[in-house]
Amino acid sequence: MAVDNILGKESEIDYAAVPSVVYTTPEVATVGMTEKMAVDSGINIKIGKFPFMANGKALTHGEDKGFVKVIKDRSTNKLIGASIVGPNASDLIGVLTLAIKNNITEEQIKETIVAHPTTGEAIHEAVLSLEGGAIHFDS
Repeated sequence: MAVDNILGKESEIDYAAVPSVVYTTPEVATVGMTEKMAVDSGINIKIGKFPFMANGKALTHGEDKGFVKVIKDRSTNKLIGASIVGPNASDLIGVLTLAIKNNITEEQIKETIVAHPTTGEAIHEAVLSLEGGAIHFDS
């Protein structure tokens, strides 16, 4: 960013896609808009949530506390915010940061094949739950 600006290429940080992490146990990570921010901005949203207690890898490792929460804009089907509380939240938030930064839609994430068993599946499941389609949890 700084080098681009020095070289005369105007560039700005997209603060909507800067993750925040708290290194507690469990870890907490967020990116994009919160539910309150979106509602206060007049955005018609839908929330998807998936608990780690329904994730095979988290259960196997005894790290089943927490969840993945995603927020989509109903008018565009794009993810606009997310939060993760649980195992590897600091690592997992990067996937959601990429999705928000690049305007990835709910459908594009649904169509993505994810490795199994991984805690990353919880992201996929949270997105699937936006329309009641989570595989390993009845939302």
